[in-house]
Amino acid sequence: MTALASFIKRPQNMSYDGEDDDENILYLLRRSHWTNVGWVLGLTVMTFVPFWLGPFLLNLEFGGQKLLGAGYVTMLTFSWYLAVSGLFLLKFFNWYFNVYIITDKKIIDFDFYGLTYKNISDTLITNVQDVTAKISGPAHMVFNIGDVFVQTAGENREFDFSDIDDPGHVRDIISDLAAEVKHRYPQEPYAAS
Repeated sequence: MTALASFIKRPQNMSYDGEDDDENILYLLRRSHWTNVGWVLGLTVMTFVPFWLGPFLLNLEFGGQKLLGAGYVTMLTFSWYLAVSGLFLLKFFNWYFNVYIITDKKIIDFDFYGLTYKNISDTLITNVQDVTAKISGPAHMVFNIGDVFVQTAGENREFDFSDIDDPGHVRDIISDLAAEVKHRYPQEPYAAS
């Protein structure tokens, strides 16, 4: 399932708002799958809470009277699963739609927050001045997950690709592409007046 990959080379049938007609998408990147493990495990545990808590709530008594009826516990269970499902969708969409795109002309950072806000930043490859990869922490070292920082001369001074797979390789891709584009289209030397 390529659509769910965190590193896609030359994605097919894909475009984005603001794409030029002569522009080619080279890479689509997302945060590493390993960054999802914590919330997936947490939500998995949360799905079993009603199995442990339901019988306890049904047997709760005060003064010989049951405090909660079966209908009330069923309604609580339904509400719990509705909340867990909503949280799952929110976390999944946050991972799926927060993407970094590298084209033959630009670097684009799509930030998706919740269901109602997105921020899109881009810069031309010719604006790339420096690319740095950083891996910190033992888990990131083991799974080769890190951040890539792209220093630019454009309006957005720095782009950061957070928690991506193989940040050294991504750094090399961006650096090589920037060098190739700058070599192909050298800037005019500054002419003094």
